[in-house]
Amino acid sequence: MTLFAVISDALLIPFYPQFFAERYGEASPWHVGAYVAFISITVMCVFPLWVRVARRVETLHILQYTQGIAAALCLASYWAPDLVSYWGLSMAMFAFKSSYLLNFPYLMRTESDETRGGTIGLLSVTAHLGVVLGAVAGGAVIEHWGVRGCVLLMALADVVQMGLCTWLIRSRRMVPVLAEDAEERTAPRRFSLTGHTAILKLAVVMLLFDFGAALVRPFFSLYWSSISEAGGEVVAGAAFAVPKIVAVCALLIHRWLTLPEQHPTRRTLANLMLGAVGLGLQAVPDMATLLIGRVLLGWALYQLVINFDVQLYQLSTPDDFGRDYGVINIFQNCGVLLASFTAGSLVATLGLRAPFIVACVAFLLAAALWLWSFPKARPAGHASALNPNPEDSSHAPVA
Repeated sequence: MTLFAVISDALLIPFYPQFFAERYGEASPWHVGAYVAFISITVMCVFPLWVRVARRVETLHILQYTQGIAAALCLASYWAPDLVSYWGLSMAMFAFKSSYLLNFPYLMRTESDETRGGTIGLLSVTAHLGVVLGAVAGGAVIEHWGVRGCVLLMALADVVQMGLCTWLIRSRRMVPVLAEDAEERTAPRRFSLTGHTAILKLAVVMLLFDFGAALVRPFFSLYWSSISEAGGEVVAGAAFAVPKIVAVCALLIHRWLTLPEQHPTRRTLANLMLGAVGLGLQAVPDMATLLIGRVLLGWALYQLVINFDVQLYQLSTPDDFGRDYGVINIFQNCGVLLASFTAGSLVATLGLRAPFIVACVAFLLAAALWLWSFPKARPAGHASALNPNPEDSSHAPVA
């Protein structure tokens, strides 16, 4: 279900400039940046509401309806006659579509401490694979059927999610996580600045991380076309998906070799630096150098997403998973929001290479903040249940 959700989201991410130019004649980089930014604003405002609903209603029951509504709104946007109506319908669609983010805290509550780390790795790779399939499929659809075809494919992915939820519920494969008696349900602790300093520090690091990762996405296909002789939307989509392909390979390598765990602080810092190098290389207007940078960035992104998620659930508790994940999600969306506005202005004023340079700086700042926020190494003999010692676990390391 997560796979189809990510595919649906990724279909148009690299191609929004072409989408708006072809369909509505709007070619301004500022407009593309504003549109992507408002997607983040919508998700940031609505997702906490879904978290509150999920305290009373089982997650799959929520998704069964919200993904169906998202599909209907997506189809309505297919026939939107002008830019204003498309904005309104698509933002409403993303409001309902964002409920799929409940999958992550839901799955964490269904897993035991021994299996939670492996599930985080599996979800990470599923998300990366979804971006690969979505970007390539989006490029192929645009080449053969035009940009409007992507909208229909997005609606189809939402329908598939609704169907999967319905099947899981009716076949009794759904794992309930809510107490049957309302009196047995424990409300999450009130979030406070003093009581959750570590989570807030992690949230700021992830804001910088997501800002840097998102900054290079909206105009990547245009940048690729400007430096590569291999034209076509499919090739651009494949180049865009290189980091996600590397992420899938990284999981296979780790599980095949069963690589030993390293200290999370040291590993996270190293991968933030590696990601910064990868982004810096992509600013070089050479196709081979750009692809090397994409590979380095992909390896770093895979490691970092898992490290951050594991760190979050080490700092949180099962009853607070949904609330704390919602807080982190707000900071992540702030990063994407800032990146969306910044990308458009950077491209309009400084050119297509500027986002890569600024993203590199953002990763370096995230590395410095991580080193300041989490400086102490955890002894190897005190691995937590969320990040178990590989020799004591039945699961291969996830990162």
